Amino acid sequence: MQYTQLLRVLCSFAIMSCVAVLVLGDSECNTCLPNKVQCLNETHFSFCGNNVSPDQVMQCPDGQVCTSLLKICLPKGSNAGACTPDAEVSCPSCSGSKLFVCTSRTTFQMCDGDKLTGQVTKCKDNTFCSMKSNKFCVDRCEITKSVDGFECDREAPLDA
Repeated sequence: MQYTQLLRVLCSFAIMSCVAVLVLGDSECNTCLPNKVQCLNETHFSFCGNNVSPDQVMQCPDGQVCTSLLKICLPKGSNAGACTPDAEVSCPSCSGSKLFVCTSRTTFQMCDGDKLTGQVTKCKDNTFCSMKSNKFCVDRCEITKSVDGFECDREAPLDA
């Protein structure tokens, strides 16, 4: 009888541990994970092993997210991604003193005082929005040199 109860407790503990790992996943971006990858956001990553340049940024295929598993990219929803989903990302807003704000990694909008103008502008291919540079869009090297990384780490603007 006691043996059966012990088995139930052990099985319950094992199941709860697995669920906690799946639900919690890895909660931090820009951290070297056991698979020698650091997820920069939900869909982009760079390698963090020895002798690999960290400024080479890769993108997961469409519909996949960066994970801490051996298979770096997995379909969204099949496993907890290693970074915060876009919906939880906060992006800057017009403050009256800004000319423009980034509305995603690759788009920006002009400011009219503390309001956004209606036009969303997309950066050229392989460039990313950068308010700090005052250049609108910069290449990946300028983003990865920044300690903060992307100023708005969304895949696309919220209203897109």
